[in-house]
Amino acid sequence: MELHLALALALGLQPQSAVIARSPVETRPPLRLTFEPSRMLWTVRLLGFFLVAVTLLPLISTGKWYVRWWDFPRLQVAVLLLLPIIFSLVLSASKIASAEPIIWTTILIGCLIWQVSHIIKFSPLWPVEVAVASENSPLLKLMVCNLDKDNPARAPVSKQLRAEHPDVLMLIEYDQAWESELCDLRSSFTYHHEEIRGDGLGMAVWSNLPLLNAETRFLISERRPTIWAEIQIDSEEKANFVGVHPTPPGLMDVTGDTRRDSRVRDAELVLVANEIAQRTEQPWIVAGDFNDVAWSHTTRLFKRVSGLNDPRIGRSFMGTYIAQYPPLRCPIDHVFLSDCFTISNLSRKRISGSDHFAILASIAMTRAVGVTPQPQGNDEQDAEMIVEQGKSDAQDRGVESDEVTGD
Repeated sequence: MELHLALALALGLQPQSAVIARSPVETRPPLRLTFEPSRMLWTVRLLGFFLVAVTLLPLISTGKWYVRWWDFPRLQVAVLLLLPIIFSLVLSASKIASAEPIIWTTILIGCLIWQVSHIIKFSPLWPVEVAVASENSPLLKLMVCNLDKDNPARAPVSKQLRAEHPDVLMLIEYDQAWESELCDLRSSFTYHHEEIRGDGLGMAVWSNLPLLNAETRFLISERRPTIWAEIQIDSEEKANFVGVHPTPPGLMDVTGDTRRDSRVRDAELVLVANEIAQRTEQPWIVAGDFNDVAWSHTTRLFKRVSGLNDPRIGRSFMGTYIAQYPPLRCPIDHVFLSDCFTISNLSRKRISGSDHFAILASIAMTRAVGVTPQPQGNDEQDAEMIVEQGKSDAQDRGVESDEVTGD
């Protein structure tokens, strides 16, 4: 009964007792609920202030982690907005309260529209950005998997990855323990390029297609590697591949006394986009754990500057993190493709013990063309400023080792 009372109070319903004898034995009066506008209005005020604040925070041009973090849960905030909107509509219709509920309804619906405008593209309601591959197209199956350095259930992972038969497998948070665990799987691939590092900073690309000119680059700091290679798709065509895993905002590590801002992450993504924009005639695949959602300012800037396409658009939200908590999932693991690619399948696979889903993308190269960058407004100046801030932040922290306390 206590739970029912608490819920009733939150909904603005005032419990009252009424003495109604149902039988000689049962003398406890039933619970009646009466409408209490003041309680419901306070619920609207408190929840409304919070949700309006977290809707507006991402509009601030800053790399502070506690601001940039609110780029992530737009779907979750949109769902939460429905509750105060319903309450304010009830109050408006009751004609008991003042005009305040009408004002709240207008503000909250505006916030809901703003949140939905960012995520609606990642649904079947929107036209696809990467076309569907024809039935007879030869496919390249790419799998991107964040193994999770703290994975407590590593034994089944090799079998799960092998079962998907990827042509190219990108592994994130690949360390010496994972090297030992996956040695049999590794032997099933012909070509390898690896950067084995501790504490979630390692990365590997294994392929059954030739990897040409594979190298590890450190774009902003010596802590975070990126892998660059050319994949020989067939006897005539090849595509550039870039594997990324930039620093997540809010990370607490040994390079400073405070949590990491987003500037190093943003700068790394912008530098990748800048190089692609300088080689527009070539095909590109960029994949990895971006530690950023598809609708953020940084990722949208990355797309415009690079000219790459997002196969999620028009298909699926496909949240990949946090795998264990469905209501909190956000899409932060990505595959971006240049204009020459079409896609047959885009899906995710649960990996035993990992806090990420793996992404599987079956893609086809239709023609040997590159990218079409589409910068807008002050994108070039914005990108330049982001790189300068990212380099400055990395230098201030002296990021040289690969020792971290969290990821």
